[in-house]
Amino acid sequence: MDKNQGIRAVVKRMKLFRRKEGQVWQNVERVIVNLSVMNNKLSSRIQYMTGRGRELFEACVKAQAEGDQEKAAMYASELSQMRKTLNNVIRSQLSLEAVINRLSTLKDLKDVKEAIAPVKAIVCNISKDVHGAMPELCMNIRAVQESLEDISVEIGGLSGNETVYHGVSDDEVRKILEEAAEIAARRTKEAVPDITR
Repeated sequence: MDKNQGIRAVVKRMKLFRRKEGQVWQNVERVIVNLSVMNNKLSSRIQYMTGRGRELFEACVKAQAEGDQEKAAMYASELSQMRKTLNNVIRSQLSLEAVINRLSTLKDLKDVKEAIAPVKAIVCNISKDVHGAMPELCMNIRAVQESLEDISVEIGGLSGNETVYHGVSDDEVRKILEEAAEIAARRTKEAVPDITR
């Protein structure tokens, strides 16, 4: 192989690498957009559920004032169930915001490689949390999970590695989820009155 052929081969590989790197960044941007859309849907659901929770609480208070214990218990039971669901939705939204922020701060492929597995784990958890409350969101989540998988494959192909799970920090995922759960519980208590008091 002469010197010119070697240079052409290197240039060809560099062009291919840049094109694949561009695809990775396009996929990251698409994931951020899809997650932002889901975040807006979760915000709308939270507002609706908060309003509905207040209505149920007022109905429970009214039934108690009228002496209708059976009706009050029915409203209280519905409110209790709705609070659990609201807590899951708020926790999911907070986790989603953390993922969006993490993806938005990526600077290079090494950052993407380190962030992708924890992001995938958090998105999987979000899917479980909203499955019952917002089944229509599950299709969006599946699309995001597929995009994240595409990114993993593309990065693995760019670096020559089969997987990108080395360096996955379960602690990082756990911390994000615990923080989201704590804040969600606080926001739920603020949004919907506690009927046990």
